[in-house]
Amino acid sequence: MKKLQKNIYYHTTSDGMNLGCIIGDDGPVSIDLPLTPEETLDWRAQIATLSDKPLRMVIFTAADRVNSEALAALAAHPGPLSIPSIIHDAGFAQLYAALEASQPKSPEPLTPAQLRERAVLPDITFTDSTTLVVGSANPLFVDVKHVGGYSSGSAIVVVRDAGIVFTGDLITSREPPSLTQSNLEQWSATLTDFKRSLKTATLVPGRGPVADVAAISETLAWLKAARSAVHKLVRGRKTRADVAAIVPQLLATYTVKPGKSRRGGADTSVIERRVLLSLEYLFDQFSKVEEQPVVN
Repeated sequence: MKKLQKNIYYHTTSDGMNLGCIIGDDGPVSIDLPLTPEETLDWRAQIATLSDKPLRMVIFTAADRVNSEALAALAAHPGPLSIPSIIHDAGFAQLYAALEASQPKSPEPLTPAQLRERAVLPDITFTDSTTLVVGSANPLFVDVKHVGGYSSGSAIVVVRDAGIVFTGDLITSREPPSLTQSNLEQWSATLTDFKRSLKTATLVPGRGPVADVAAISETLAWLKAARSAVHKLVRGRKTRADVAAIVPQLLATYTVKPGKSRRGGADTSVIERRVLLSLEYLFDQFSKVEEQPVVN
């Protein structure tokens, strides 16, 4: 765990995902959790060295950062409402839909209450934004804001007056984000707005080292490059199999050499896989648009 400012910390998990922690005299707040119970318990132990108070809240920046088993591992009394946690409405809808889909087919479908007994999900949701006051003696105002683009339920966490923004996977630093649930137009618009409004800030990206606002332009450039490269394939009547050939070209945007390890970042093979899945997702999306009939 590394200190950003007094009572504000971040940590990078074994798979390269950045988490946050804000310490108040009324209890600590975690921004996201690791994706395994074992690493989540280790993260909780690190927080315990900074505060002996119970974990007050977990703020999730996207649905793909929620793991029911990890949440359950933190619970003193396991159950569907075992630990206070918050996520955007659309993020909860994603999680609940996945929970429904995972249940075996039966003549009598489970009720929502019965479904919730089978998994620990965030128990608080918000629509546009919400504010959490952390601490009483020297309170920190923490704004959780819905932002479009990375996913329908993605959010950022802004620590007011500290100039620190936990961006979730909306922004990454020195390595590309995943695009497999994205809306590129909305994402680009959000980042463009950020460039205008965030003149100075410390950004804790979803992945990669802590950065300044230059990381916004870096992520924006990646979205543009990925979109342009895949559009070129689709317009050229290439196949989905041809996507793999442009992975090295796009990785060069981040000066990542295929097959080489990188200091301070995720394993290169993992990044290559993330890029390939992202480009295949875009190829499928763009191909659907190309196939739509023209209505006169």
